[in-house]
Amino acid sequence: MSNEEVSLYSDWKKIYPRYQTGFFRKLRWALVILFLGIYYLLPMLRWDRGFGLPDQAVLFDLPARKFYLFDMVIWPQEIFLLAFLLIAAALGLFFITALAGRVFCGYMCFQTVWTDLFLYVEKIFEGNRKKRIKLDSSGWSLKKIVIKIAKHFVWICIGIATGGAFVFYFADAPTLLQQFLTLEAPSAAWITLFFLTATTYLMAGIAREQVCIYMCPYARFQGAMFDDDTIIVAYHPEIGEPREANLRKRKEMGEAVGLCIDCNACVTVCPTGIDIRDGQQYECITCGSCIDACNTVKDRLHLKNELVRYTSLREMQGGKTRWFRLRILVYGSLFAFFLGGIVMFLAFRPNVDLNVIRHRQPIYITLSDGSIQNNYTIHVLNMTGNERKFSLQVTGLKGATLSVAANKTFDEAKRPVLTVGSGQVQAYTVYLKQSKSEVGHGAIPLIFQLQAVDNNVDLDTYDSVFLRP
Repeated sequence: MSNEEVSLYSDWKKIYPRYQTGFFRKLRWALVILFLGIYYLLPMLRWDRGFGLPDQAVLFDLPARKFYLFDMVIWPQEIFLLAFLLIAAALGLFFITALAGRVFCGYMCFQTVWTDLFLYVEKIFEGNRKKRIKLDSSGWSLKKIVIKIAKHFVWICIGIATGGAFVFYFADAPTLLQQFLTLEAPSAAWITLFFLTATTYLMAGIAREQVCIYMCPYARFQGAMFDDDTIIVAYHPEIGEPREANLRKRKEMGEAVGLCIDCNACVTVCPTGIDIRDGQQYECITCGSCIDACNTVKDRLHLKNELVRYTSLREMQGGKTRWFRLRILVYGSLFAFFLGGIVMFLAFRPNVDLNVIRHRQPIYITLSDGSIQNNYTIHVLNMTGNERKFSLQVTGLKGATLSVAANKTFDEAKRPVLTVGSGQVQAYTVYLKQSKSEVGHGAIPLIFQLQAVDNNVDLDTYDSVFLRP
C-alpha cells in the first residue's frame, strides 16, 4: 500500500469564464434585465390608495405591521400567508427541479443574475478571457491598478444600488433616498445598506461559483429530485467519441471519429469551471452556456448541433422523455393547491375582522333586577381605505340586551353602531345581559355578528359563550 497522502482539499483556482453569445445567452440576458428591472424600479412605482395611506405600490411597513401590494393590504393576523407562500415557493422549486433540473439556478437565482452582471462589467474593463488571464498574471502597473480600481468601483456601485433598492421596499423610497443623500437616514437603513452592499460585492464579485458549489444547500439535495426523465444539459458520448482535434486525422478516420473536436469551448464558458463531457455533475447549474459554445463551433464547421443539448437520461438511452409522471403531478398539484389557496383567500377575504374576548373576572355579574351580565372586549379591524360604520348584534341568546361602553349611536333596529377608521383596529367594551325571565343554568353558546351599515357583504362573526350560575 502506498504511503502517499492524498489531500481531500485543494487550493481554489480562479475561473475565467469566456463570454459566449448564442440563444441561451440572449435568454439569460433577457431574464437578467427583467428581474433587475423589477427589483430596482418597483419601489419607485407610485400607487394611489386614497388620503392618509402610503402611495408606494409595494411597501412592507414594519412599524405599522402592514404589507401594501398595490390595491391589497396584508395585515398582521394574516401572517400565516407567509408560511403558505414559503411552502408554495419550495414546492415550485421542487417541481421545476424534477422537471428541468437546476434550470432555476441557471436563469432565475439571484446569485446567477448578479454574477452575470458582475462578469459583464469585468469583461468591459478587463477584456475577454485571454486578456483577463494575462492581466492577472502580469505584474502591477499603473494601467492595471486603474483598471482594477474602476472595475471594483462599479461593482461597489452595483452593490449600493442593490442594498438601497432592498431598503426602499421598507420605507417611502423617495423620502429615504433623500435621507441617504443628506446623510439623515435611520441607522437601521445604513446598516442594512452596508450589509447588502458588502454581501452583493463579495458573493457576485469574489465568491461567484463557490456560492453555487459550496455554500448553496440546493446544489446538495437537488440530485434527490432527479430521475431518468429530468431535463438536464448533457454531452452525448455515443456521437461525440472518440474525440479528435486534428482535421487530417478526422478525415482519415471517417465515420469512426466522433463529433467532438476536443476544442474545450464548453469548458472555457462554464461559469462553474466543469467539463460537461465528464457526465452529470452537481456543480452544473444548467445555464446552457456550453450548448451555445458547442453550437457556435459546430456551425462554423458545418456539423450537426446535437453534441451538447438539453435532454434526459432516458432520451440518451434511446427512449422518449415522459413529461407526465408521478412526482411531477404530485409537486405540480401541491404547488397549485397552496398557490391557489393564497389567491382564493386574498380574493374572497372579508374587509372586516372581528375578535371577541370574554372577561374572566368576574365570570358573570348578577344585577339587582335578577338579570345576568357578561362583559366582553371586542376588536374591530377595518381593512378598507375608508372610514366605515358597523352594526353589532348577538344571536343565540334569548332575552339578550347588548350595549357598548361610550357608544351612543344606534341603527333603526336599535343595534349599536361602531365607527372604525380606515386601516384601524378599534377596541370596545361590550356589556351583554340576559333578562331574569330567560335566565337558565350553565353556559350557552352565542354568536357576535358585525355587519357594515352601507352593505350586506362586509360582515364577520365570532363564536363565544355566555356564562350563568
